[in-house]
Amino acid sequence: MAATTILTATAAASALFAAVGARKVYSSITAERGLVLPSLRALSSQESSSSAYPEDYYPGGGYAELTFGETHYFMFGPEEGKKVVFVHGLSTPASVWSKVARHMATSGCRVLLYDLYSRGYSVGPPVDHDPLLYVSQLDDLLRHVGWNKANFVGLSLPSEIPWVGKIFLMPYSEEIFAHKAIKGYFSTKNVESMKVEFKDEKEVPACVEEAAAILTLQFKHHAGYARGVMSTLKTFPLTALTKEYSTSREQAYPVQLVWGTRDTVVPGSTVGVLQKLIPRVKVTRVAGATHSIVMTHADAVIKQLKPFVI
Repeated sequence: MAATTILTATAAASALFAAVGARKVYSSITAERGLVLPSLRALSSQESSSSAYPEDYYPGGGYAELTFGETHYFMFGPEEGKKVVFVHGLSTPASVWSKVARHMATSGCRVLLYDLYSRGYSVGPPVDHDPLLYVSQLDDLLRHVGWNKANFVGLSLPSEIPWVGKIFLMPYSEEIFAHKAIKGYFSTKNVESMKVEFKDEKEVPACVEEAAAILTLQFKHHAGYARGVMSTLKTFPLTALTKEYSTSREQAYPVQLVWGTRDTVVPGSTVGVLQKLIPRVKVTRVAGATHSIVMTHADAVIKQLKPFVI
């Protein structure tokens, strides 16, 4: 059944490509492959300031020219404060940490946030968006700001790729889905998937509406965004990081997981796996929270985070 479904989805995608026009798609592929694609920095100052994610969304903004290209980051809070690095997930840039990061800075921490490659105001390099790319970006940035020790707070990537996601594994999928006539469709679908978690509530939380607007902004104005997301889904080992997690067993630093009981992206079974790989992990389950937990339940995240910052 799964194989049939995947083939059907691929056939549907092929029909969509034909409707767009094979020549236009081919031109899009050959024009973008091998190029570093510009970020939201391409927006005019007026467009940026009026957008859901302005260039000065946080204080202390700056740019660093790193190994794989220009990276946008923010660093604020007391210089002598405990250092905390926030890393966002697959789709939404550094803005996703707004409530948590601002509170931690106000509470005396020195916080560092940045847009991953191909997101927000960071460029889209023409390389696989795999662990090497992301680890290199973080390592380069820490060297740039002069940090050799810090607390790290990350937002999970999905643990499973849905069946429709299998079409992202096709050759040239990064460039194909970055074509303007196709990425508009996927922009709409991504926004819908972000809001569907709240279909049984009276309204979608304002913070999620903001995130959806930023998602749309990236699809529309970040030339490398769609390609970067597709490359991540294609080359990042979302379900094959057991060895990397298990190496933490040999370390002594504290580890914790804050998980929402209504999270349909990272299932509860993942929590159990992590507990086996890192026995000392502290797990906090937040009732009613979805995968948008860091936005909708920021207070719960902050409550658990503060005692862990060293």
